[in-house]
Amino acid sequence: MAVDRRNVLVCPSCGAENIQGTDTCGNCLGDLRAIDVPDTAQIASESELIRPISSMRLAKALTVPVNATVRDAIAVLCQDASGAAVVVSGTSIVGIFTERDVLRKVAEKAGVQDAPVADYMTPDPVVLRDDDMMAVALNKMGDGGFRHIPITRDGRLVAMVTARDVMSWVLGRYFD
Repeated sequence: MAVDRRNVLVCPSCGAENIQGTDTCGNCLGDLRAIDVPDTAQIASESELIRPISSMRLAKALTVPVNATVRDAIAVLCQDASGAAVVVSGTSIVGIFTERDVLRKVAEKAGVQDAPVADYMTPDPVVLRDDDMMAVALNKMGDGGFRHIPITRDGRLVAMVTARDVMSWVLGRYFD
């Protein structure tokens, strides 16, 4: 039976052939964990995905103070099509209030429009720095299922990136 050479790892210590994905050499017990890891630096250096998020057109983030009511926050959401408002206390980001929060947490409850938005926001949202790579934004959005991520510079809110923004950016770079 022929061995598929693409699925073989050669141990750098003893030269024994091992199945790809094996952590230790079956012959000398040498460490093989780092051998089959692709060199992402080379791949990334040739990609548009290393560009900073700030290279994309970003919308100004809508904000609501932490002491705002749900009614106030919904009014802010209605001003813009982005679908999210960052909840702030002074200059600190304390949460994010999204259309999803309205649908999942508010809509089914009566009389909550005058409740504090802090009771219905998503606390401690994931944020990105404006110099983070596009690959980081895509990864965080994909892994977390986020459609909105606040963007900061030096710890201060500067913008909001949306899934629509990222999709437009990707389509413009790779499918024009």
